[in-house]
Amino acid sequence: MKTKTLLFIGIIAACLVVSTGCGSTKGYHGAKPGSGEVARIQQGDHKLRIKGKKTSESALLIKVDTVSVGSYMKGYPKHTDVLPGEKTVEIRHFQQWKDKAAMAGAMFGLIGASIAESNNPHTHYKLIFSVEKSKAYTIMPITDEVTQVPEFFVIETSSNDTIRPQVIQIEKKK
Repeated sequence: MKTKTLLFIGIIAACLVVSTGCGSTKGYHGAKPGSGEVARIQQGDHKLRIKGKKTSESALLIKVDTVSVGSYMKGYPKHTDVLPGEKTVEIRHFQQWKDKAAMAGAMFGLIGASIAESNNPHTHYKLIFSVEKSKAYTIMPITDEVTQVPEFFVIETSSNDTIRPQVIQIEKKK
């Protein structure tokens, strides 16, 4: 029984790794500028304990300004390159302890996962902050382990400076 459980968990983990690596790494329209002319925005992952159990959360990249970079069907990129300036980045706050789509996907395939995904209680947010060329930024979700209220921070990678972005919760349409 233990071997089957471990195998099942391994398959789910492999599916999550594969699905989070796709998507677009270009978060702007037009021709590609030189590598020193763009900034990089990265997905942040945070480990925590909810009700005594180890779990994690991620800020999955969905959209930069008007450019779609990730989705449930095509996957979420670990990073995307953007032009400098003020950016509006839409993220999906993935909370592993609330996600039922991975289990449904493993049991019922793509159709089951799609149905579970549409009913999943994930939340999207828009984060607004300024980026400078040649810098990398990580969007980090931090959920309070008791109240389960999330906060979002943007960390400039080289200096470890923390930016508090303007955060707008996107209400799910019913």
